[in-house]
Amino acid sequence: MPRDKTRPGGGFTLLWVSSAFGEFAYSTSLIVLPLIVLALTGSPSQAGIIGFVDAAAMLLAGLPAGAVADRYDRRTVMLWCQAALVAVFGALALLLWADAVSLPALVLLALVNGAATALTMAAGEAMIPSLVAQERLSDAVAMNAARTYAGQLAGTSAGGFLLAVKNAFPFVVGCLAHLAGLVLLLFLKRQPPAAGAPDRPVLSGRGLMEGVRWTMSHPFLRVGLVCATATNFFFGVIYFIVIASAQTSGMDTGLIGVMAALLGVGGLLGALAAPLLQRVLTGARPIHVVLWAFVVLTAGIAVLPGGWTPGVLLGAIAFAAPTANAYFTTAQLTLTPDSLRGRVVSVAAIASGGGGAIAPLAGGIVLDLAGRSAGLLGCTAVMAVIAVLTSLSPALRDVPEPATAGAAPPGGGPADETPPAAEPAAVTPPPVR
Repeated sequence: MPRDKTRPGGGFTLLWVSSAFGEFAYSTSLIVLPLIVLALTGSPSQAGIIGFVDAAAMLLAGLPAGAVADRYDRRTVMLWCQAALVAVFGALALLLWADAVSLPALVLLALVNGAATALTMAAGEAMIPSLVAQERLSDAVAMNAARTYAGQLAGTSAGGFLLAVKNAFPFVVGCLAHLAGLVLLLFLKRQPPAAGAPDRPVLSGRGLMEGVRWTMSHPFLRVGLVCATATNFFFGVIYFIVIASAQTSGMDTGLIGVMAALLGVGGLLGALAAPLLQRVLTGARPIHVVLWAFVVLTAGIAVLPGGWTPGVLLGAIAFAAPTANAYFTTAQLTLTPDSLRGRVVSVAAIASGGGGAIAPLAGGIVLDLAGRSAGLLGCTAVMAVIAVLTSLSPALRDVPEPATAGAAPPGGGPADETPPAAEPAAVTPPPVR
């Protein structure tokens, strides 16, 4: 008798908990590595190299990661990534314990950390539809978002505490977290590539670009990705302006930390509330609501008084975002054939992640040229234009049914060399849509 997949469980729970350990370890390293480099070299610029290497590795590995996730057993890909992370975290912990660490060793960890995270994200997200029923897919996506926010909150908090005890401890704990994630994945069933996936080389130019072509050929996916990229970029700009202007105005660093914490708490609560909100906001309404909430709340940050106001309103923006993210990701997964899911997921991660990566630079330029209030109001105006255009877009009014997932994308051309035989011919859309 086939397994009941009416609710996330079994394999999805194993994947979720394994990934939670990875999120925790990644967030811990993200805050600890620059501090260790700063203590080692005394150079803020060299400390900044670590964050750049991690982000660059994640972005550059994005398309190849998606191709690998589509061509090989996704569970095996994740196992190899976890094994590599166990090795580098463990090696760095030993070097720190022996007081023999060097900048190249720290850069190597950041490089492996970023690339392995890109591979794990592509393989793990592409695996979700095979682990849960169609009607629970949006709930599973929302649970993943909650896991990410919880991992960030726990990881950054634990990282600072462990570093204060001994500089090797964050990596000892990170090594054990990745080891626990690896062990859990051993109990997950194999996730072989989709039947019908072509045998051409994984890293061929055409193979890498198939995810881009598929996304661009679907009006809904194309417009949704533009919205996600713009929102991530402008949120990053606004966050940088708020934090930087607070620091230059002499605000207490504890209050600045509370503002950052409110952002994480808002995101976590929003991810937990996303399944319920999606039942209220049907169709593409989550995207429209989030964009207009972004506009109104950003204007509030610009003009409303009060030291706590920016943190509360940033938290409110973060609360709204997971509902739109869950809606778009669910549609993306159901509209994409299994043989392309890894690459399409990677395209979305690169686009939205790239926008977020350059946001601090843009935020600094805007703050220098326009100041806090004018810069925030300028962001509000641009986001209002994006919200209007999105509200008028026919791509988000006529959302395609998930039943097209195994078909060729609009505009002609096959989705892949051969349609995946394991993909159902028609999928009943989730009732919450």
